[in-house]
Parts: sequence; structure tokens; C-alpha cells
Amino acid sequence: MIEDTTDKSTLDVTSAIAAVQAKIESCGLSVKESSDFQKFEETIRGTDEKYLMEDFSPRFFDLHGATAFWIAAYNEHGNIVSVQAAKVEDLQDRCLAEHWKQQQRRIFVDPNPQARFGTDHAHDAYFLRGKIVYHGNLWLRRDIRGKGLAEPLTQLGFLVSLLKWSPDYLYGLMAAKAAEKGFGVRVGYRRFVPRGTHWVVAPGHIRSDDWLVYSTRSDLHGLARMLASRTSAEGPE
Repeated sequence: MIEDTTDKSTLDVTSAIAAVQAKIESCGLSVKESSDFQKFEETIRGTDEKYLMEDFSPRFFDLHGATAFWIAAYNEHGNIVSVQAAKVEDLQDRCLAEHWKQQQRRIFVDPNPQARFGTDHAHDAYFLRGKIVYHGNLWLRRDIRGKGLAEPLTQLGFLVSLLKWSPDYLYGLMAAKAAEKGFGVRVGYRRFVPRGTHWVVAPGHIRSDDWLVYSTRSDLHGLARMLASRTSAEGPE
């Protein structure tokens, strides 16, 4: 008899989410999930950086609960201290690089003729197909940076994406400096390509040194098992 691991995998993910959420709450923060991206834009505009990625802007995309979510973290005073977002694309008929070519042109190049989109994108992007989650727009308020909160907050976004969509891949675009310092490994990415999207002339607000960082579904389940077993080993307080 072949063991059915589906239920076990789901329990691992839910246990990992509970563990990560408990860690966040132990630092005095609470988290809330939403699919209201008009509210996301309003929330982002109220932060110190005010940077809303076009990928998560309702001005460019119809974002709703079936395909996207965002998570906010609040301190004990109810002030927002972190946000992140994720959305899923079904790329059965094209690879991620081809998706970038279509999407980035529409978002960045058409409104800005000075920008020039290249063709030499991250190698792996030409092979990634299927159900793919993009995770981004991660922001932490300055006073909570460097306190070990970026890891559990980001992992929460990964795990919720895994539970919701069971994607083939989850990816992000990360500044080379952050990737080289190991931030991607700490939060849960397992595969790294020292190039993201290729820009001949990048728009002014877009970094040209990004790395493609990603995890497979199996990698994400491995992350969930690790977090769940770590909590189990530590036992109750």
C-alpha cells in the first residue's frame, strides 16, 4: 500500500504557519491577510518608502482573492511595520522569461520609450513553467530591521502561498547584495541565478542587478517540514 502523503504535507504546512505566526507574535506583532489591493496601495502610500510595485498595483492588474493576497504586520499600537504580497500566474503555454517579455514591456517600456528590455534573462527563467507564484513588495519599517523578523515574516508569505495554490515554483527578484549575503537562503529560497530580468536600459526606479531567486514546490514543502519539526523538537514552553 502506497502511503498518501497529501494530508501529512498539509498538516506540515499548517503546523509551520502556526509556528511562524507564533514567533512573529512573540515579538509583539500581529499579522493580517487581505486580498483588497486598493487597500494595499493605500497602505503602501502611508509607509516611509511609499513604493508600490507595479506587479501588485490595481492600476495594472485585476488582483483578487483567487490569484493574489497581501499580508501586513502591526505593532502593539496598531501601527503597520511590514507588508508583503504574492500572486500566482498559470504559465502553461509559455515560460517565465516569455511572460516577463510580454508583461514588462506593457508595464515599463510602452509608457517609457527610453527603457529598453533585453533578451538575456536569467537562464532558469526559460525553463520555469506551470503554476508560478511571484512574491514581492516586502517592506519592513526601519526600527524593526535587523531583529530577525524578516525571516519569519517572509516565510509566512511563502507558506500561505504554498497552502493556497501548491505552486510549481515560487520566485522573487532580489538585489545582488542581499542574495550574496545569504538573505534568500535564510528566508527559504533554495535556488539562485545571478541575473533576473535583463535590461539594456532600465527604467529609473528598477534595479538592473537583481538575481532570480526561487523554490520548487518540493523545496517549499521541505521548508514547511523543517519549520514544523523544529517547533516540535523545541516542545511547549
